[in-house]
Amino acid sequence: MNRFLFIYAGMLVVAAVLVRVSGAPSLFRAPDTPALLWGPLAAAVALALGVVQAGRLLEGVGWYRRMAEYLRNVLTSPDLLGPSLDREKALVVAVYSSIGEEAFFRGWLQPVLIGAFTGPLGEGPAAAAAGIVAASLVFGLLHVPLVPELRPWTAFAVVAGLLFGLLAAWSGSLLAPIVAHFLINWLNLRRLAALRPSQGPV
Repeated sequence: MNRFLFIYAGMLVVAAVLVRVSGAPSLFRAPDTPALLWGPLAAAVALALGVVQAGRLLEGVGWYRRMAEYLRNVLTSPDLLGPSLDREKALVVAVYSSIGEEAFFRGWLQPVLIGAFTGPLGEGPAAAAAGIVAASLVFGLLHVPLVPELRPWTAFAVVAGLLFGLLAAWSGSLLAPIVAHFLINWLNLRRLAALRPSQGPV
């Protein structure tokens, strides 16, 4: 587990340094207005609850069940989080992963890519959209499928990255995407820990 925490803490530190060095617009701040605070936060909570509920509904579907069971078995192995994936451990992992990944991908990479696309596409929605999509694809590579069972996980990561990126662009802050990312990871970790092995083929 300590390996996880060091990696995510490192992502946060590296992202903060890269933002400073690159001169990219910083999202390491609070939203500028109450509307940009509460609107994106409400959307973040709704997004997270929708994603988790969709996962619950899909647990009876074969490919999703196989993916969930594979993830649970990997995460609860002795080399990673261990067999006792309790609420406290799930909370710590969710906090570190959401802050570290959002700082790196939405806090540094996304603004840099938007800036890179601004040259050929001009300043405006096209460059912003291209930067969000590109950052989401890179985010998906972090969740590359090592086995066929995890291919849907990679696709979900790309879609989640797009939604987190839109929250960041809308609010001008990392707060909303961090909240959404944290809730999804925390609630899904708890759900995976409680998942019982399926009986027979699914």
